Amino acid sequence: MRCLRHSRSCSRRCTAPRGAVSFGFFLPNQLSFFIVFSIIVSILTNSLEHMDTTPRIGFTIKTLSHRIGRTLGQQLRLEQEAASTAVRSHILGYFAHHEVEAVLQSELGNHLLIRRSTMTNILDGMESEGLVTREEYQQDKRQKLVRLTEKAKALCSEHLKLVNDFETSLQSNLSDEELKQFFAITKKLNQILDTYT
Repeated sequence: MRCLRHSRSCSRRCTAPRGAVSFGFFLPNQLSFFIVFSIIVSILTNSLEHMDTTPRIGFTIKTLSHRIGRTLGQQLRLEQEAASTAVRSHILGYFAHHEVEAVLQSELGNHLLIRRSTMTNILDGMESEGLVTREEYQQDKRQKLVRLTEKAKALCSEHLKLVNDFETSLQSNLSDEELKQFFAITKKLNQILDTYT
C-alpha cells in the first residue's frame, strides 16, 4: 500500500499514514498550505466580486483635495509635494488678501486649519528658500511672527492671479444651482465635523 507522504511503497520504518490514495509530490504540510491558500484565494475573489463600491464622503474629499493641490502645484510650477504646494499658495494668498506685513504663525495656522507641526515644516521650507522670515513676537516670545520677503512679495500677485484663474475655471464648469448645493453641503459637513472637536 502506498503511503500518503510518498508516491511509492515505504518500509515499515515510515511513520506516514497509509492509504489507497496518493497525493503525489505534496507533503502533508505542503498539502495543508495548498488547501489554506486555495480557501484564501476563494474568499478574496468572492470579496472582490461583492466589494462595496458606494462612494465615501471622506475618501472623495481627500482625493479631490489631492488632485486640486497637484493641479494647482503644476500651475504654480513649484516642485513641491501637492499638499505643501497648496498650503504655500494659501499662505501667499493670505498675505495678499489681508495686506499685512506680518502675522503670527499660530494665527496663520488657525486660519488655514493646519496643525502646528505641519505649519512649522512648511514654513521651514519656505524660509530656506528665502520666501519668509520668522522672528520672536515681543509681546509673547513663545509666538513667532511670519513676514514675507521681497522675493515672496513679487510672487504674491502672480500666484494670486493663477489661483483666482484656477478657481474661476472650476466654477465655470458648474451651474449656479450646483455651486449653491456644493457650498451648502460643505458648510453642513463642516458643522457636523465641529461636533467631533
